[in-house]
Amino acid sequence: MKIKILLITVAILILLVGILLFLGRKIDVKTNKKVSNLSEELQEVFYLGSLAPNSHNIQSWEITVYPEKEYVVIAADPEKKLDVIDPKGREVFISLGCYAKTLMKSFEAYGYKTEYSFDEENKEITVKYHKSSEEANLGLAELIKKRHTDKRGFENQALSSTYLSSECESLDPDFYFENGSPEFEAIKKSTLDAYIVQANDKEAAEELSNWLRLSNAETKKTKDGLPAEQLGILGIKKSLYYLTTNHESAKGETFSKQGIDTARKQLEGCSGFCIISSENTEKQLVECGMQTVELWLELTDAGISVQPMSYAIEEEEYKANLQSVLNIDNIQMILRIGYTSEYGCNAGIRRDLADYISVK
Repeated sequence: MKIKILLITVAILILLVGILLFLGRKIDVKTNKKVSNLSEELQEVFYLGSLAPNSHNIQSWEITVYPEKEYVVIAADPEKKLDVIDPKGREVFISLGCYAKTLMKSFEAYGYKTEYSFDEENKEITVKYHKSSEEANLGLAELIKKRHTDKRGFENQALSSTYLSSECESLDPDFYFENGSPEFEAIKKSTLDAYIVQANDKEAAEELSNWLRLSNAETKKTKDGLPAEQLGILGIKKSLYYLTTNHESAKGETFSKQGIDTARKQLEGCSGFCIISSENTEKQLVECGMQTVELWLELTDAGISVQPMSYAIEEEEYKANLQSVLNIDNIQMILRIGYTSEYGCNAGIRRDLADYISVK
């Protein structure tokens, strides 16, 4: 009888684990690429462009395409913003720069040449494009698809000296601080301290909760925000996260403590931090976003994972202190970087193109 009970118990446990693993599998969001009056090739280009990094995955862009005149206008969506942690729109314009550069790289992957300009009066980016080759660069397209934010712990392995000395074009050695250096410790402390402030700020917690996606159904409905995949949570952990978290509990003390513990582990596990700085004009912030994508794609190509950690920049007190310690003005991006056993790929949680693209 005891053996029978044991076998039944084991069978039930196996079944439960199987269910949790099934529920925790990676979600496949089907982005509809169809846009009226846009060729299939351009639809593919704009889908690739949508894989650009952006704050909270809010996808804060509005796109107008002029196919006959061969140019695109990129503007901020006034409905998609982070009023609490980004009241001045700094991260919005960095995200627009990330989108513009990713789009230009996507055009390049399909044999187009591009150039961009920024309209300071209307705060819009214009990207001109022209087909110059019928030969597609599939490697570049795959690199764009592969690039993603990785919030897992990284190995504490130092970056390859070969990479730092000869393969890296975008990583300024004066703005890279390796694990164990005094500058690294200063960035780590400021980032964690600022995160703790935000985690205990009710308005910031509510804003974050609004952009969390806490089920597969919610993720498929909105196709934006921060589902488990965007937070680096998969498998059984994803199932348990969805079963135990709702939008109200995500604003509570237990959730904030878990977030602080996760941030602490992230900061302790990496090769180092990259700093990107620029002036605070909208044009310079856009170009900061473009520079970020250039560096990020280069790091992706080298198998180096990346996580932006902007908490110390979003809190003025910590930003001012960190800039003083590092002797760097106008810090705009802090990237945690390092190696992982498996790089992974972009979760591809993106809105349908027709939701934000219009064709003139």
